[in-house]
Amino acid sequence: MDEANQALRARLTTLDGAIAELVHNGEVAGWLAIQTAPFRNLFSVKQVGCWLLFTWADGTIEIEEDYPPFAVLPGILEGTFPSDDGGPDYEVRWVTDDRRGELRRHYGIHEAPGYYMGRAPKQQRDHP
Repeated sequence: MDEANQALRARLTTLDGAIAELVHNGEVAGWLAIQTAPFRNLFSVKQVGCWLLFTWADGTIEIEEDYPPFAVLPGILEGTFPSDDGGPDYEVRWVTDDRRGELRRHYGIHEAPGYYMGRAPKQQRDHP
């Protein structure tokens, strides 16, 4: 495992429960909640991955799983979340102030990931 991936794995524990705002053109377009979770890979090696819940300002949600070697998380930690559907790139602003608890109540991961996976495809998306 390379050094960058080791550093990312070490940082995962601090990301559990984290909330970030996704900003486009100076306005909050959505929120990102992170939940870390242990799992075993195909070789039964215990690893830690994460669920990324995106709640957009129009009320729609998306959920993604990311695990070593991490495809999505490095860019988010560098401050950018690129749209995978040709939309805009979003600036990632981590919420660390007194709003964090309130935003976590509204946009955090409160159900099993399967709940969000079942709900997400049934939505009409209006975000950029």
